[in-house]
Amino acid sequence: MEAVAARAVLHYVLTGRCGLAVTGLRALELARGDLALLPTGARHRLSAAPGRPGAPPPLDPAGSTALVHELDGPGPPVRLLSARTDRPAPPLAATLPRALVLDRARVEAAPLLRDTLALLAAPGRRPGPGDRLLALRACEAALALAAPRRPDGPHRHTGIGRALAAVETRFAEPWTVVTLAREAGMSRSAFTAAFREAVGTSPARHLTARRIREAARLLAETGLPQSAVPARVGYRSRVGFHLAFRTAYGTTPGEYRAAAPRRPA
Repeated sequence: MEAVAARAVLHYVLTGRCGLAVTGLRALELARGDLALLPTGARHRLSAAPGRPGAPPPLDPAGSTALVHELDGPGPPVRLLSARTDRPAPPLAATLPRALVLDRARVEAAPLLRDTLALLAAPGRRPGPGDRLLALRACEAALALAAPRRPDGPHRHTGIGRALAAVETRFAEPWTVVTLAREAGMSRSAFTAAFREAVGTSPARHLTARRIREAARLLAETGLPQSAVPARVGYRSRVGFHLAFRTAYGTTPGEYRAAAPRRPA
């Protein structure tokens, strides 16, 4: 049987307190607003109260990539947003602990992560085709937020984490491989090699993917004029933006917006 590739999983506490147990690790306690990240999808159990017997999360490879659910227990209600990527976790994930917690303050201080979680957990929101992209964005934002705090991985260099954080939160700036290497405090050649080994792709491709994901979000979820989208995500050339978008999604930005299920006026 073919092995299932590791995929990042996160659990975001909407109400109450709960526990998360991973075999071989100290049990984690989560309060409202905390986010538990399992970078490589380690097997784990969730419980309605720390120290109580838990149950496996409701996510599975064949199920939804994001859902809001409740944990059974005698105490106050515990509601969680759980999400997973549908892509294999990048090599960077292997440099992080098998499970870690981003507390409420760190989540609130990261606008992209905070807003994506809020969108996925919006009351009355029905699962839709955009969940895959939103769940991927949430997991990648959490990974980027966690990476700078883990300098003791294989590369022992916080520079890769700084570059990832810059791409994640400041993607619209006029980055080049040279300026990203400068952000990381490394030479261009050393940075490119270390980045590819950690993330599984080149800095330029990673930056392009981040910009195009944000463009897709703007097209599907906002009423921003289509002509303003390229500059908003860091493109100075509309032609270059259209080519990159079509390569990523197999359709033009206009066709993508027209096919979006709904968006605010």
